[in-house]
Amino acid sequence: MEVERPARRCERGLIKRLNGKSCCVSGTPCLWKEAVIPNKVHFIFGLREDFGGKPFSFVHHLAVKSAWDCNQPTQILFHYKHEPQGKWWEKSKPYLTLVPLEPPTHIFDRPLRHFAHQADVLRLEILMREGGIYLDMDVICLKSFAPLLKHSFVMGKQETRGLCNAVILAAQNAPFLRAWHEGYRSFRSSGRDNRWDEHSVLLPNALATEFPSDIHVEGPGSFFWPSYKSPDPLWKECSPESAFSEQEQLADDYQTLGNSFCIHLWETLWWKDHLKALRPKSIRSKADNFSKLCRRFVD
Repeated sequence: MEVERPARRCERGLIKRLNGKSCCVSGTPCLWKEAVIPNKVHFIFGLREDFGGKPFSFVHHLAVKSAWDCNQPTQILFHYKHEPQGKWWEKSKPYLTLVPLEPPTHIFDRPLRHFAHQADVLRLEILMREGGIYLDMDVICLKSFAPLLKHSFVMGKQETRGLCNAVILAAQNAPFLRAWHEGYRSFRSSGRDNRWDEHSVLLPNALATEFPSDIHVEGPGSFFWPSYKSPDPLWKECSPESAFSEQEQLADDYQTLGNSFCIHLWETLWWKDHLKALRPKSIRSKADNFSKLCRRFVD
């Protein structure tokens, strides 16, 4: 049985869903009608049956809910091989259009031995075919990407190196996408080796230098701050007895985060310490910056 989707709002009026389509009650143009990049979101999940040891959890529901609330997308397309189960999956499904798939095993006759590399290729091919906003499932939206949809292709810098492919905004078949995909003819990683991010992070960075007119690059603060090396701006709590300098620093960090379009939670590194046990109760009660930023997404 199809689940009725939640109503969504645009800046100029309530949007109703009619026969799978959207219309603006006010009759005035929506902000996104002028966009080059379609305002639809793509997630990829469940390429492995064991979900890489990270089953669909509350943090993934936050990713879905924040994408819906902040961006008012026409669709959130959830691309998967193995469908998740559980409480948070059931809560997320009403927001999603489910798209089953078979992960690619090769690209240009080059083997894709790790599921993360399969996902790297899938996001490019999905965006070439459909366009839209690709987000990793550990990305929490804080405000609408609408101001960036006028470009044909958008990525963000990491503080450490390169351009991170956890957030990609692209017009259908954008020239930069095609060049990036073509670059996979030289793909040579066998998994967790010293070429792990050669094509997902370093290659788009090199292409951005070669073809700057085909890409709009946002600074680290837009998508990827704080870095995976610095969890404190999100997770550190101060008590009333904490030094004033610590309280002031966290307040400054909160303001910086408020200017971001989204935050990347570096699931591979932060799962055990911060994400696995995350629950609505902690979001409602804790005083860290992450909880304060995400409280509005908790029902």
